[in-house]
Amino acid sequence: MKKTLFSHLFVYILGGSISVIALFSFLTFQITGDQFDDYLSQRFIAERESVVETIETAYIEEGVWDEEVLSATIQNAMHSHILVSVEDAEGNEIISQTSPMRQHMQRMRTTELIPDENWLEEEIGLFSDGANIGTAVITYPGLQDYTAEEEEFLQDLTLLIFLMGILSVVIAGIVAYLISKRLSKPIADTSKMTQKIARGENLGAVKVNEKISELYHLQESVNTLAAQLAEQKLIRNQIVSDLAHEVRTPLTTLQGNIEAMIDGVWEVTPERLTSLDRQVKRLAHLVQMIDQLEDAEASHSKIEWEDVDIKALLSSVIMAFEHQADEKGISLILKAEPATITADRNKLDQVFSNLLSNALKFTPEGGEIIFWARRVKDKVIIKIKDNGQGIPQDKAAYVFERFYQVEASRNSELQGQGIGLAVVKSLVEAHKGTVEVESEENVGTTFTVTLPIKND
Repeated sequence: MKKTLFSHLFVYILGGSISVIALFSFLTFQITGDQFDDYLSQRFIAERESVVETIETAYIEEGVWDEEVLSATIQNAMHSHILVSVEDAEGNEIISQTSPMRQHMQRMRTTELIPDENWLEEEIGLFSDGANIGTAVITYPGLQDYTAEEEEFLQDLTLLIFLMGILSVVIAGIVAYLISKRLSKPIADTSKMTQKIARGENLGAVKVNEKISELYHLQESVNTLAAQLAEQKLIRNQIVSDLAHEVRTPLTTLQGNIEAMIDGVWEVTPERLTSLDRQVKRLAHLVQMIDQLEDAEASHSKIEWEDVDIKALLSSVIMAFEHQADEKGISLILKAEPATITADRNKLDQVFSNLLSNALKFTPEGGEIIFWARRVKDKVIIKIKDNGQGIPQDKAAYVFERFYQVEASRNSELQGQGIGLAVVKSLVEAHKGTVEVESEENVGTTFTVTLPIKND
């Protein structure tokens, strides 16, 4: 079973936090221990130096020492695990250690945790007013041991670091939970939205209150996707309805007329046969347009590349529609600069023929249609502009959808099936180009085709 995003985030954040806390605690303990050892070492050195300085103050005059001061100094030094003997400048021992003193020193040595062979002996010269007055022989442990108070201090410090680590882990767990919940909840909600969309449910617009930029854009994108899918669903339903209408109308007419002729209700006349022929041709034209669309969408691998003079191509397309334009009193105007591109001439002829045919349908009598072409860097831009009835802004984005009709009644009257512009889009994209539409109702429409000069 796959884990949730929340559990992954929680484990990763908590695991990372515990690792950092453990590392920090370890380093803290190590650094504290090292610093404490350094402190002990420096303190022991200071104690030895203090012993030597005290011994030097016990010197009264040549050959004369204050034995009470020396004895007290040696006794105090023993409490710090320092054994001291003092010799004069001639090497004679000033303080003779009695047998009880030696036994006491031996007992002190045997109670130490550090073995005897680890003890060090150091001879330090004694001076008074710059003159050598003797030597202090200092014996002390090579490895320093902690006193009971120091041991207790280190234990308390270790416990404190451990408790702080535990508290930090608890706090990290709470923070990890809150962060994981905060990040995973909007993603989980978005996941539920996409599952509903996948089931075909219509969600409508979901309010987005997310403050994290990436999550906000994610939910906005899902909202947009849901709206587009809902719109596409409506378009598909409209397409099915329109296509059924386009097929049903001529079929119903044919069926009714033929049945009436078979039953003898209507006499078979040339006029009725002509009407039936017109309905058959209407069906044939619909099937032809559907085939044309399928061919266009499969044309990416069937392009026959050749050099095409755009100005000459547009001129030939205009000539083919001159008669139809004259019947409506529409002016066809060509404003094109010479430009040659690599393309399939027949397919481009179909593109601009479909666009001109579409413009003629929706341009009123006495209007004008302008073909404009110009080379811009490594592309050719062709515009077909009319002053017809235009397309509503909210529907312009869908005119290239197959079977889409801005107004079914308007297209039915003009013998449109909503296929021609879908063919245009497929053929232009087969040439690695783009087609766009700009329109304003009751002002006109402009289609812009952009094609590369060269195609590999």
